[in-house]
Amino acid sequence: MKGYIRVAALMPNIKVGDIKFNTNSLKEEILKANSMGAKICVAPEFSITSNNLHNLFNDKNIINSCFESLYDLIVFSTELDILLFVNLPLMIDNNVYETTAIIKSGKLLGIVPRKHFSNNCINEYFRQFKHSIFEYTFRDEYRNLSYTCPISSNLIFANNLLSISVSYDEAVKMPSDIVVNMTDIPETIFVDKKIKKIRDFSTNCIVISAGQNMTESTEKYAYFGRSVICENEEVITKNEISDVDLDKIDYYNRFENNHKFEKVNFTFDNYISNSPAEKIYREFDKTPYINKKVNSYNYSMHILNILAVSLAKRITVTKSKNIVIGISGGLDSTIALLIANKTIDLLSFNSKNILAYSMPGFGTQDSTNTNIANLLKSLNIDLNVIDIKNTVASHFNDIDHDINNTNTTFENAQARERTQILMDIANDKNGLVVGTGDLSEIALGYSTYNGDQMSMYNVNGSLYKTLIKYILNAIAEENIKTKNNILLANTLKNILHSPISPELLPTDNGIITQKTEEIIGDYLIHDFIIYNYLKYNYDINKLFDLTLRTFVYNNNDSNYSEEYIRNCINIFFDRFFKSQFKRSASPDFIDIGLPNLNSKFNYKIPTDFEATFSI
Repeated sequence: MKGYIRVAALMPNIKVGDIKFNTNSLKEEILKANSMGAKICVAPEFSITSNNLHNLFNDKNIINSCFESLYDLIVFSTELDILLFVNLPLMIDNNVYETTAIIKSGKLLGIVPRKHFSNNCINEYFRQFKHSIFEYTFRDEYRNLSYTCPISSNLIFANNLLSISVSYDEAVKMPSDIVVNMTDIPETIFVDKKIKKIRDFSTNCIVISAGQNMTESTEKYAYFGRSVICENEEVITKNEISDVDLDKIDYYNRFENNHKFEKVNFTFDNYISNSPAEKIYREFDKTPYINKKVNSYNYSMHILNILAVSLAKRITVTKSKNIVIGISGGLDSTIALLIANKTIDLLSFNSKNILAYSMPGFGTQDSTNTNIANLLKSLNIDLNVIDIKNTVASHFNDIDHDINNTNTTFENAQARERTQILMDIANDKNGLVVGTGDLSEIALGYSTYNGDQMSMYNVNGSLYKTLIKYILNAIAEENIKTKNNILLANTLKNILHSPISPELLPTDNGIITQKTEEIIGDYLIHDFIIYNYLKYNYDINKLFDLTLRTFVYNNNDSNYSEEYIRNCINIFFDRFFKSQFKRSASPDFIDIGLPNLNSKFNYKIPTDFEATFSI
């Protein structure tokens, strides 16, 4: 586990052309960031000079002052354990280039000149750097100082944990963990597009882009002090300092081939503490698989439409005339029913083409039956009820199983009986059995093999349990707001407030005795683990650390303890690998763009994997 490193996008006050003032202002920002534990500090483009000097970029007085500023910053950094990126004009072999100097603890590690110019940059004042890698000696004749360092547009600064490169253009990037983006962020009506461009640029890496504040010249643009730190296409913060996650991008960059680039080594004394109890400068999202930037109802309906199209295609290809679905009164069958209801519109079917079956067993509650009846009524779908208790009891007699023995056989026999009924009805009615098992259950193996694990097509296979809750709640709230279908809204609310349970064990005087989240842990925690494990390939220690930071130590109203999180992590890894045999034999489902376990395309592991992982 690499952990986090604290980075700072500096925002010094400047005076146009006053290099001494600007250098001192930058020093103040560096000291402030250093006191907060920053290890990487990035100054805005031309923060030493201002970006509106025009022909003065070639003025010998300005050039000489920039040399003095560079030496001053090198000496200033001697006792600081930071890596500093500062952009300034420098003269190399009698040509003036826009460059970024990289300074570390009293050493000039390298100079990265600008090689590519976009149409809107001030290229008329600078030469395009066309040299290959070479070493150059800068001399300060007045103080009898000299510094020799590599100069190249292809430098990568690296240590044993990370690599960093410099970019002047969001279209040109070298393979590295962190990219320092040296472009300004002017305040225009298109500023959001600029930030989106930086965010998209951060694919498989971390991008630090420091923006000028309101003291920058307003001769051409205004600047509002926008700094953006992105992490794998996610804006982590628009503030000046943040802790970035090196593990998040490590999985992608370990496969990159950067042997064509010149590496310059550097070291840090230490990184920030890996203790999850220590507050760090970043926010943690408990449900990263839910898009918080769009309207919840529109987001939910978009997902349902995607899944409805996929189901419609499967029905068309199989020439099925009906959709067969078992309705349990729980979250999963409810959303599958809503998807089926949208599918019949796409196929020009009607509600009669949805064959919905309730199959009460030994643990089915009266409230569940009420929810099922109201749900189907709200959608104008007929309710078919097949009580399975007598059939299962007869089966127990056939296999000589004591009906009072409520073991795994007692539970799974009910699940398999329901699947058999649905399959036989589908054969009889030219229908297609729609599965309801969600991604969370698939990952944890919380299903009965050849029971609820099996169907002819699974519309829920790429949906996290907590995403399903989010979608159902959004639909309920929309119907309450519009007063469109109050019965549906109230029924969805009742289902959302019911404990998650397969209802396979008898109740205790009407009270559910089998509550899934009391057995395996909260789905909110498991979904967070599943998402981060599948998306970033985090190891178990990293997942434990990240989950603690998110649910225990970064949350003032946390309901979770460290031991609870540890238990959830261990349960996940134990069940995840043992359940691969179920996933390998699961029905088809589509990828909606979230990390999932579609073994046909994305995720394959051996079904007989025997190793165990635990915290």
